[in-house]
Amino acid sequence: MSSITKQLAPLGVALSLAVSPLAQAQDAGDRAEEARASAATANAQAAPRPFEALDQNADGAISKDEAAVDPPLAQVFGTLDKDADGRLSPEEYAVYAQGTP
Repeated sequence: MSSITKQLAPLGVALSLAVSPLAQAQDAGDRAEEARASAATANAQAAPRPFEALDQNADGAISKDEAAVDPPLAQVFGTLDKDADGRLSPEEYAVYAQGTP
């Protein structure tokens, strides 16, 4: 090993030790941010949107196309549409909003 290599070796070790906590802190920050984003998504999915927000054409019913913006609602649309008219009335949607399809 050359004398320069011997002199630089401790510097390399010191540098790697200094970078390691920084990288760990960044990883922890990334994981925390992912957890916050996941929680926000879960909260957004857990709270149903107001009927009026989904009834975009304000005709008093939610069509399948209007329900498509809310994937969980779109999945249970057929179950909620008790009169099978292809639209959810405010009463039909209220069952979903209360969490009891």
